[in-house]
Amino acid sequence: MVEVKVDMKDKHHAEITFVGEDLSMVQAIRKVLIESDDVSFAGVILEHPEVGHPTLVVKTKKGNPATLVAKAAGKVAKEAESLAKKL
Repeated sequence: MVEVKVDMKDKHHAEITFVGEDLSMVQAIRKVLIESDDVSFAGVILEHPEVGHPTLVVKTKKGNPATLVAKAAGKVAKEAESLAKKL
């Protein structure tokens, strides 16, 4: 299970840290987010690749950023499951 820390800056801006994860999953979620019309910005901050935890920064035009991240993560999981079935 992934441990996350959500820091809501305001109702349209959140920074979500993925503890113990590498960039792969976070970048996949970011890619789904930037395809959404509800998201104005999605980026990843990584202080240091060997000791830091990736932080996803999300700014929305409308909607709760944490909810949109959860939906994007669900889409990534479904895509991974579909790929696994094909292999």
